[in-house]
Amino acid sequence: MRPEPRLDIIGAALADPTRARILCEMMDGRAFTNKELSCAANITPPTATAHLKQLEQAGLTTSMRSGRHVYHRITNEQVASALEKLSTLTPSDHVRRAAKPDSGVLLARCCYNHLAGRLGVWITDNLLDTGVLQLAHGVLAPGPRYHAFLTDLDLNPPRVSAHRPVAKFCLDWTERRNHISGPLGIAILEKALKDKWLARQRSSRALTITPDGKIALTRHFGLSDSALDCLGSSVRSMAKR
Repeated sequence: MRPEPRLDIIGAALADPTRARILCEMMDGRAFTNKELSCAANITPPTATAHLKQLEQAGLTTSMRSGRHVYHRITNEQVASALEKLSTLTPSDHVRRAAKPDSGVLLARCCYNHLAGRLGVWITDNLLDTGVLQLAHGVLAPGPRYHAFLTDLDLNPPRVSAHRPVAKFCLDWTERRNHISGPLGIAILEKALKDKWLARQRSSRALTITPDGKIALTRHFGLSDSALDCLGSSVRSMAKR
């Protein structure tokens, strides 16, 4: 028997629409109870337990006990990245048709531990255009304004290494363009949530830009009111198609 990767195990775990829905619910990086996931997938808790068991056996999720509750989450960043890449291969027209103009899922959302959606792509473009990041031999690296940017946002320099660069491109599922993941992407999302620039939406990966967030995004990323309106208009236009 040849030592080939068991892609069939992963494929079987992803083949059920309910398990796919559960994974999507976890893609904002948080941990969920069985009851929360069963409600999100519109199934009974015992059915959710069976699905979660198969996902964990495939290595896609992990569970942990805290007090009386067991929490489930995506196994790690590598699994989340692989799932996001697979998502870009799937049709997304239904997302645009089903998205409400104010749902926010197309405008801004969590991609496990970093920012995605139209806002994530905008910020990535801004970081490259302003010299915070630069491409060096096909790899993202700190640019001439990197340290000034960290100081301005009051961020500690993220830990990086030869095997963990400051940022990586992550192909956005709905935009089909790159946003950034990696240490800097994680730090930006954590800062935005901590300082309440962005607010999580209940039962969704979507993020809402707060009034304070509009001010901060304008200051740090050049996202003016007109640019924000343009992003929102583009999302509403796509949602109507």
